[in-house]
Amino acid sequence: MTERMKLYDELCRVLTDYEGNGSEEPAAAGDLYDMLVKIQNLWEDVITADSSPDSEPRGVLTGWLTGAGPVEYERNGYHFTLIKVRKNADFDYLYLQKQYHGEGIERGDKFEYAGVYCRRDRLVYDSQYAIRDLVDEPDELREREAEELHKRLKAAVRKTVEYAIGNDRRNLRITELSAERELEKLERFKEYSAGEQARKAYLDSDDEEDNDAVFHFTYQCDYSPERWTEDSLLAYILDPYGYVNAETDAYIDSRQEAILSDFLESDMVAAAYAAIIENPANPVHRVKRIMRAVSASSAKTVTVTVRKDGAEFTFKAEAGQYRSDCTNTYNDWHIAAADRKEFERIFGRGIKYGPEDIIRIEYARSVLYEAVAGGEVAEDA
Repeated sequence: MTERMKLYDELCRVLTDYEGNGSEEPAAAGDLYDMLVKIQNLWEDVITADSSPDSEPRGVLTGWLTGAGPVEYERNGYHFTLIKVRKNADFDYLYLQKQYHGEGIERGDKFEYAGVYCRRDRLVYDSQYAIRDLVDEPDELREREAEELHKRLKAAVRKTVEYAIGNDRRNLRITELSAERELEKLERFKEYSAGEQARKAYLDSDDEEDNDAVFHFTYQCDYSPERWTEDSLLAYILDPYGYVNAETDAYIDSRQEAILSDFLESDMVAAAYAAIIENPANPVHRVKRIMRAVSASSAKTVTVTVRKDGAEFTFKAEAGQYRSDCTNTYNDWHIAAADRKEFERIFGRGIKYGPEDIIRIEYARSVLYEAVAGGEVAEDA
């Protein structure tokens, strides 16, 4: 049975189980996901297994890859000689010599590495620039470059790890941290990062200041594969699905504390987020109202009125800065030059203004934002 038919039969079984087919224990949605991941990781094997000659690279390489001896050709004034060197039963290495004059192989000139030919699927991997114009569809070669395979491996392992964890710390073997390094890291996070991340999450969310708003955490795997070695690259080419599973198992096994730490950090962010929601006097609420109000308009310039120390001043300013978090104060260099001089005359040189000082923001005769009595905020988009 071909690899393609094996995979097709397995897919049919999973779909039949998922539909129930009278069974008391039909397949779970997770079984479908596993099947899709397997298809993704084996996709190249599926579409190339038992392929006809028409599926082989077309161009100068056609036919030669499964044959013997060198191939020679002329291109852009150069004479090329391409040879195969057997690596093992599954792979040949490709090497290329380029001559500006003469024909054949020249004594004393070196052959440059050009790629890997896999005998199992009759495809070229890790192709170098010199041979990409030897096929009619060079994009296919680019998709199998070492760098692209590296990206594909990283994405597949991250997805598989995240599925295995299932955003649930109960899928880990441990329930508390023991490594001193992770404990210290967690303390630093609580002191320096949790509040900042909660603030950003709140400003980026659609939540209002109500008791139902909560911080939502989704575990994200940070796996990054090591650089390819000769052995690891060939192993991945031969069995991408098995390689991904092995990397997934190794990552989860070695990163138990680091993964649990991610969940514990999310608890700290959630607590800080809840504190923001529960405190209507927190200045971040005003910042968010300003951001939402100005973001709802297409304004490039707005008219802003501020009140500080009993003095009130209205000026023109760039709208962009009010669409993002000011953290503490806004930059006065966003104020129109003429207005900035008057701002400095009224409030003093180097004086900044913050969200609490803004009483009104207008655009095109409409009030986008207005602070009213009691510190409440009215918006009119």
